[in-house]
Amino acid sequence: MHPIQYLVDHLMMPVLQWAYMVTGNYGWAIVLVTVILKLVLFPLTVKQMHSMAGLRVVQPKMKDLQEKYKDNPTLMQTKLMELYKENGVNPLGGCLPTLVQLPFFLAIFASLSSKQFHAIISAPDVSASFLWVAHLGVPDKTMILPVLVGVSTYFSQKTMAPTAGQDDPMTKMFVYMPFLMVMIAMSMPSGVLIYWAFSQFITAGQQLLLNRVMKKTS
Repeated sequence: MHPIQYLVDHLMMPVLQWAYMVTGNYGWAIVLVTVILKLVLFPLTVKQMHSMAGLRVVQPKMKDLQEKYKDNPTLMQTKLMELYKENGVNPLGGCLPTLVQLPFFLAIFASLSSKQFHAIISAPDVSASFLWVAHLGVPDKTMILPVLVGVSTYFSQKTMAPTAGQDDPMTKMFVYMPFLMVMIAMSMPSGVLIYWAFSQFITAGQQLLLNRVMKKTS
């Protein structure tokens, strides 16, 4: 069995059904599962931020070494490893937490988009509406959820992205990314969008909190 499908069948779907028993509504069940998932994975988020902060501190020295030893790649790598060791920085520290979290995020996306979940919420005795959303299994015709996905993407980027110049390629990408996310979200099931938007708002909040804590301790 595919690892993501295993997580869907043995973790995400049972947890969603448990959350429905607690809340009595699959919309609120998705919100509850999102909160639980973000809390469980929060230590990895903290680790990732510390690693990225460490890399930003040594980045000027990294550029100096890369320029100084550009004609000797082997020596450059040796010097960079020495720099990482001296400053207690793991160059992979910012990537590994993301890689660990990714299967869980893919699993909940797969769960909320699956025929199994759509069949469950389409049962006549199941509460599949949520606030203004008539049915979690179909796109939000009011466009509120796609817009919330775009707004949450903007705030998530704003809290995580380092300050860059207007001509920086990453800055330009960040400008257009929320609009791209809105376009993608327009055709997605509302249940997926609830998770997507709420997850990004939580991520932005966590990032703001960690930014303040790190400023106080630095």
